[in-house]
Amino acid sequence: MNVMALLDYLQEEVEQGSKVPLSAKCMVDREKCMDIINDIRQTLPNEIMEAESIRNEKNQILYDAEKEAENIIAEAEEKVRQMVDENNITQMAYQQAEEIITNAQTGAQEIRTSANEYVEDILADLETYIQRNLDIVRQNREQMKGR
Repeated sequence: MNVMALLDYLQEEVEQGSKVPLSAKCMVDREKCMDIINDIRQTLPNEIMEAESIRNEKNQILYDAEKEAENIIAEAEEKVRQMVDENNITQMAYQQAEEIITNAQTGAQEIRTSANEYVEDILADLETYIQRNLDIVRQNREQMKGR
């Protein structure tokens, strides 16, 4: 029997006790009440131990749940960190790609400019050479006419 049932049984015994006239007291079977109280004393430590065990079990479950929650949070934070790092890596890659493209475009423009200047120099030298030879040809023609 559990403690609550024993207490109910004791209450019932007291309620059924004979009333003492002109008072709020009653007469109960002393031996029966003492037996019930002894049963309560014997049952109580078991129930207290069970309650303690249940409380400890509850605390362990709460502790385990907290640890599990902390682990889940830590894993989630790590995943977020990885995603942020990957995003940063992607952004850095795009930035480097843009720098490479910009540098390539700048380099290509410099090569075009240098090539144009080189061709301009060669054409100017060619023009000078041709002009000089043309002048020589004209002089030779003039000399031929004058003879």
